[in-house]
Amino acid sequence: MATQNQSKKIQCGNCKAENDVPPYTSVVTCEYCGTPNELQSGKIIENHHMLSVYFSGSELTELIPQYLSKYVGVPEDFADKTVFKQFELRMMPFWVFKFHAHTDYKGMGKYVNPNQTNAWSQHISIKQRPEQGSIDLDQTCLIFGYREQHKEIRDEKVPVGSKTAFDIKAVQAEGGVILDTEIGYDDAYAIAEGQVKNRHQKLIYREIVKIDGMNQTINLKEISYLHVPFYRVIYGYGDWEGEALVDAARGKVLRAEYPVSRSHRFWGLFGIVFALGLMGLAIYLAFASSWAIAGYVGIVVFLGFLIFMMKETFTKKKVASE
Repeated sequence: MATQNQSKKIQCGNCKAENDVPPYTSVVTCEYCGTPNELQSGKIIENHHMLSVYFSGSELTELIPQYLSKYVGVPEDFADKTVFKQFELRMMPFWVFKFHAHTDYKGMGKYVNPNQTNAWSQHISIKQRPEQGSIDLDQTCLIFGYREQHKEIRDEKVPVGSKTAFDIKAVQAEGGVILDTEIGYDDAYAIAEGQVKNRHQKLIYREIVKIDGMNQTINLKEISYLHVPFYRVIYGYGDWEGEALVDAARGKVLRAEYPVSRSHRFWGLFGIVFALGLMGLAIYLAFASSWAIAGYVGIVVFLGFLIFMMKETFTKKKVASE
């Protein structure tokens, strides 16, 4: 569990250099040799890997406008007039656990016993009977290093198979900032082990409806501390400024802000006027005619339409995300 560190400095267990300890972190990666030092145990993490940066800042100037071009409301000249101001490379932390798990189980399963009653109908009876079996699987669990922050990254399917040994010089050459996990090894292991147990349980319940007994063995085959590169990009369009988050290893845009064009807001204003007119008609039907029910329904529907168009008209910034 992440704790507020009392010490402001830590000596690297590998090269003995002193490093600053950021608040609420559980691991400190040495800025000199790239060795991760776990604060709780005082040990270094032997297996430290990274994903390489395959997309540079110049490529992102084409990737981000291309990604946003499919969204409604983006100005037509956005790609031509966007000015890219900052490319901040962040190496984000993950724990990678590889398990081999074996589960023997027994319980009650369901089966269908069709009994032919006559030539024209068939009665299907569902009964239970004892069942047993086993599950034997390898599983890789990826645990993101933050509980609440950077939610866009947490559920990403990071290609763990393409990881390489961590190279501090390569990160520094790209101007990367190394961020370390707030989730310590013990908590990360517990989360990963829970994922393995949950997967086995789901597979068991595909076969049986009630578990009467279970014997499970979970063996850890490999543990790795992984840093994955992401770009935080700042860009402007006239007086407007926004940012995007891009996976630097795959060139995937996770989220990107974009300005809403004037023409889109104009049609939103037109929609407001149109919605007000329809609401006036609905109010008339509700209170001044025999179409009261239709009028009440119309008021609710057109009020929703009015709120939507007001949002489209007065929103100057939107977020596109996967």
